[in-house]
Amino acid sequence: MRALAQYIMRGRIQASVVAFFGSLLPLLSPAAVSLVTLSKGFAEGALILLWGCLPLLIAFYVSGVSPMITLATSAGMVAVLVSSAVLRQTQSWSRTLLVLVFVSAVGSVVLNLLFSDSARELETLVAGMFSQLQEQSETGAAPFQPGRTFLLGVIAYVVALTSVACLVLARWWQASLYNQGGFQREFHQLRFSPAVALSLVVGVTACYLAPQEYGSWAGLLGLPLFLGGIGLVHFTVAYYQIGVHWLAVFYVGLVIIGPLSLVLVGLGLLDSILNIRTRLVKGKN
Repeated sequence: MRALAQYIMRGRIQASVVAFFGSLLPLLSPAAVSLVTLSKGFAEGALILLWGCLPLLIAFYVSGVSPMITLATSAGMVAVLVSSAVLRQTQSWSRTLLVLVFVSAVGSVVLNLLFSDSARELETLVAGMFSQLQEQSETGAAPFQPGRTFLLGVIAYVVALTSVACLVLARWWQASLYNQGGFQREFHQLRFSPAVALSLVVGVTACYLAPQEYGSWAGLLGLPLFLGGIGLVHFTVAYYQIGVHWLAVFYVGLVIIGPLSLVLVGLGLLDSILNIRTRLVKGKN
């Protein structure tokens, strides 16, 4: 992976090649855009973005895949570009994640306004899938028919989540090339101010209390605190030197145990209020 990062950073042509053909592999093309933006700035990253979006534009016109999926992928590329520029400028993961959540939400709404027909097609497709699943289910629960609001929340969440993954990969690449261990130090210190954390939790709670149609937006608003909780777990494992195999166990549990993600959101909130890292350091000393 480090060799690939070195190849991307050799020049604009190499980065453009990876961005163009990287669309064949998950995360690779936007991660290349992010690495160039982090290292050389917004303007250079935007040029690479054009090459990364070219295969998506071709797919938009010739592929049988829902156009909204292709458009959402393009929106994710833009979100990666913007968030990478913010991280380069501010050197703050907390600010970057808040911007990323905002850009993802706005991008989802803009796509709906500009491409309402494509959004309607995808809405019909998703509603049909839900109907089939409910017909196969033996439960007598009232059927849930996802509408446009639910769909936009899902799109925004997927855009934000994939953008975070690409940004993390690109930052790790950059650290391995120019600043060994820099990404780890940044991620271990990820936390939010109490006011921001409480605002995010209020938003998540409001989404859960609102009609089911708004439930998909809770994941987007909770994503920053969720990542803050993961950052605290990584810090704890490294600080107490209890072995990276526990991180493997943690991530397996995260996949298997659904409620664990809510625990991490709560952990991110507590850390924002109590600064748990400082307390751990004082407790050990």
